Amino acid sequence: MVDRCGHCSPPEKADAVGGMHTRQRILDAARSEFAKKGTTATVRDICRIARANIAAVNYHFGSKDGLLAAVLSSIMDETLRLYPMDGGVPRDAAPGERLYGFVFAFLCRILGTEKPDEAVLGQMLSEAFMRPLPQFEQYAEAHRIEVLRWLVPLLREISGCEPLADPEGETLAYPSSMLSPTNAEDRRFKLLARSIIAQILLYNSLRSRFLEARGGKRFLPDEIEEIARHITAFSLGGIHYLSEKQTCRDS
Repeated sequence: MVDRCGHCSPPEKADAVGGMHTRQRILDAARSEFAKKGTTATVRDICRIARANIAAVNYHFGSKDGLLAAVLSSIMDETLRLYPMDGGVPRDAAPGERLYGFVFAFLCRILGTEKPDEAVLGQMLSEAFMRPLPQFEQYAEAHRIEVLRWLVPLLREISGCEPLADPEGETLAYPSSMLSPTNAEDRRFKLLARSIIAQILLYNSLRSRFLEARGGKRFLPDEIEEIARHITAFSLGGIHYLSEKQTCRDS
């Protein structure tokens, strides 16, 4: 016999309740429960709130951890829509300003996006990147690759290297083939990217301590801007210094 929770209905009937599909109802309920209780939230309570069969969690998400990974992924997608990779800076802006937009948006996704009642979820998302949850790792790795694909071409431009371009002249994203550790120039740009990202992620790894020191007060936009300007200026100084000592690969 299938174990059912509370007043659950079979999945095929539950799909019609409230005009929402079972999977989305479970996601919504899980988001609420994880926000309130963290990892102590139970599948049974989530199913009761979602009016879904417990078996539907395994069917749609594989496990409780798979459900948590899906919730965290949806939050990450929301923050990227709110603060896209370019930070809203136009593509024709100066390279340094575009780097600032990237840094500012990244910091906002870490420090400035969570709703007051979802602070626990924000912390869980941060921890999922620092101490990978296996079911979340596919989302985390896809995000890391996307960051490199966006950032490395910009770093090439700042360094005075020719952009990677297709036959029609459009700047190419950073190709996976250039992640090879045997390519010295590409290793250099990957190290530059990691150095910039590491400065940003300091505010992720020490996020709870920063907030505790501030009495729980969230970072204001002008404070995030100040941090972003500092990281950008510091990074540009390092890039320009290294660029004077190293030349780009001949095209």
